[in-house]
Amino acid sequence: MNRTGRLQRNALLVRCKAFVVAVAALVLFWSRVASADDPKVHTCQGPSACCPEKIDPDVVSGPVSVEVGVVLVGLYAIDEKKQSWTADFYLYEAWKPTPAFVPQTEIVNEISRVSEQFDTTELLRGRCTRTRRIRSMLHSEFLLRTFPFDHQTLTLELSDADYDSRQVTYPSAARVAGLESTVVNQVTGWKLESDLTYAHSRRAFKWEDGAPEYDYAGFSVSIRRHVSFHWSKYFLPLLLLVVVSFSVFWIDPEDLASEVQIGVTCLLAVIALQFAEASTLPEVSYLTIADRTYSICYVAIALAILQSVVTNRIARAGKKDAALRLDKRSRWVFPA
Repeated sequence: MNRTGRLQRNALLVRCKAFVVAVAALVLFWSRVASADDPKVHTCQGPSACCPEKIDPDVVSGPVSVEVGVVLVGLYAIDEKKQSWTADFYLYEAWKPTPAFVPQTEIVNEISRVSEQFDTTELLRGRCTRTRRIRSMLHSEFLLRTFPFDHQTLTLELSDADYDSRQVTYPSAARVAGLESTVVNQVTGWKLESDLTYAHSRRAFKWEDGAPEYDYAGFSVSIRRHVSFHWSKYFLPLLLLVVVSFSVFWIDPEDLASEVQIGVTCLLAVIALQFAEASTLPEVSYLTIADRTYSICYVAIALAILQSVVTNRIARAGKKDAALRLDKRSRWVFPA
């Protein structure tokens, strides 16, 4: 190979090495950015006793008691269809300074982190205290069998992302569990039934053999749906439609077209009401109280239409008096 060829080959190798170094640097940079933006990876900025430079779960042998507390200052966007709600809260953590240890507290049922306003770690009276204000979208399971007379429990669940129950434990009582009075006016369509309550539990990941147990701290608030909205917007119109459908018993049995037209119109209106009310709910596998109510109305209106067809056939058979007697009886039987 001549000198020119060697120079070209060396130049190509230099370019390749520079490209590889640039790609590696870019990957390292984005991984650090992603870790910084990940709400489950907790950094610590505070005294060295509380925020050691190196965090090593293998060094922590005995259980460290971490007190946790939550003060709920905002509760918004309760969505039954997505089974989610948004919480604005202060999160408190307190622990005894331990070498190579910082609690990696995560919000287990967090869907997404909306914002985090501040993160402060201090050493107070010999204990490390961390305070954060967080706004998160959370998941809670909604049980809708008694809809729209249902009661729900909204839960914020905490656990440690790195340490199992042999290394980190939560006490049986919360450091603080509070609910600001302003939250009452923020919940549209619901009424708060209780203050913020605390519960401690311990469980393992059952899908993995030999998985260690982890401590969980749950903060819950009970809410009840305001049923007045559904009474005025759905149940009252539903009752009126059923009453209107019973007007076929006062129409001449020979006028089948008018009777059927009234019945079918009421039936379609009930279907439209049910679709409007059910559009805010998830597709559950069971019937709610509202579903059962609509089913009864469907049956009542369908029977009224069927009764109109029967009386029309009786009248056309020359027994109009019998058809009129059946109509009179239906005026009492159907409302009952």
